[in-house]
Amino acid sequence: MRRSADLQPERTEEPTWWRDAVFYQVYLRSFADGDADGFGDLAGLRSRLGYLELVGVDAIRLTGPAPDAAGFDKLVADAREHSIRIVLDLTDFAEPGADLGQAMRQWLDRGADGLQIDLGTPEPAGYRLARQLVDQTPARMTFGPSAELHLAANDRLANAEFDADLVRQAIEDSVRPGEPVSWRLSHADALRQVTRYGGAEAGLARAKAMTLVLFALPGAVFLYNGEELGLPSVDLPDWAWDNAGRAADRDLDGSRIPIPWEGEAPPFGFTEARAGWLPMPNEWGPLTVEAQLEDAGSMLSLYRQAIEVRRSHPGFAGDEVEWYGAPPGCFAFRRKGGGLVCALNTSGALVPLPEGEILASSAPLQDGQLPPDASVWLM
Repeated sequence: MRRSADLQPERTEEPTWWRDAVFYQVYLRSFADGDADGFGDLAGLRSRLGYLELVGVDAIRLTGPAPDAAGFDKLVADAREHSIRIVLDLTDFAEPGADLGQAMRQWLDRGADGLQIDLGTPEPAGYRLARQLVDQTPARMTFGPSAELHLAANDRLANAEFDADLVRQAIEDSVRPGEPVSWRLSHADALRQVTRYGGAEAGLARAKAMTLVLFALPGAVFLYNGEELGLPSVDLPDWAWDNAGRAADRDLDGSRIPIPWEGEAPPFGFTEARAGWLPMPNEWGPLTVEAQLEDAGSMLSLYRQAIEVRRSHPGFAGDEVEWYGAPPGCFAFRRKGGGLVCALNTSGALVPLPEGEILASSAPLQDGQLPPDASVWLM
C-alpha cells in the first residue's frame, strides 16, 4: 500500500521502511530540465514526480546536483505530496571541506530521509559514527560502500553476466537471513544492462528477465533512471561536448544520456532548449515514457507491474531464499516465508515449469514452458 503524504507519523510507525524499499537514482542533469538550459535540475525533477509515483518508487536517491537549499526544500515538500522520500548523495551536496557531521545535520534538518555517504576509505569508524548520528532521528537511513551503514551498496548482480550459475552465485553471496541487503542492476557509473547483456533485442529480453529476478529478491532495490525504459548505453561520437566545454566521458556519459519523455525526435521533451547536454539518439522515439505507457508489453509496463505485485502480494514475505533443482542454464528459487517462486532461463532451450499460478513473466510462455532469455514468477 502507498503511504500517505504526511510522513512524520509514518517515521514512527515504519522505522525500517528502507529494508524493502524501491529506491530510484536520479542523475539530476540527465533527468528533466526545468529552466531550458539543456541540463536537468531540481525544478525539472519536481515536474516529473507524478511519473515516479506512477512507476511506484518509494524514494529518490538524488545524485549529480549542485547545492541548492531553497530548491531542495521545494523538492521535499512536493515529493511528500507524492508519498516519495528523498535520499541525498553527500558527495554532491556537502560543501568542499565541510564537516561531515555538520553537513549531515544540515540536510536531515531540511527533510532528507536518507544520506548516501562515501568516505573514500574502507575504515569503518567514520561510517559507524555517521550511522549513529542518523539513528538519532527516527526513520532515517544511510547508504554507501560500508556494512556499517543501514544499507551497503551491492554490485554483485550489476557485475554478473547473464548466466544462471553466475547470477545464482551473486545472490547466494549476498543473502544473509535477518540482515538487510540491497540490489541493483545498474547505476550512473556503469553500462546499462540492455547493453551489458548483449544489446538489441537479445539485450532487452535479458534485461527484462533480470528485472523479475531483481524484484523477486528479499531486500531493498536500487534503480537507475532510464533502466525502466530499457535504455541502452550510447557510443558517443567525438563531437559530443557538453555545455561546460569538456569532452564527453565515453566510459560514463554513454549511460547518462537524458531521459526521453515524449515526442518523435530529440530532445524528446527533456528540455525546451534545442538540445540537452548530451546528444540523444534519433531512434529513441519508441523508448519514450509516452510511448511505453501505452504499450502493455514495454519495459516500463513490466517495471510498474513488478513493483505493484511485489508491494501487494503476500508471496514476497520473508528474507530467505530456497533453491530448487533446475536444468543447466536455469535456476529457480522460492521466497521462504511467502512462497513466491522465481525461475530464470539463460539456456537456449524451452524449460518446463511446475504447476502454479503465473504472477508475471518477462516474455510470453510457449506451451506452458519458459522460453530462453526469460523469467517468470509463480505461486
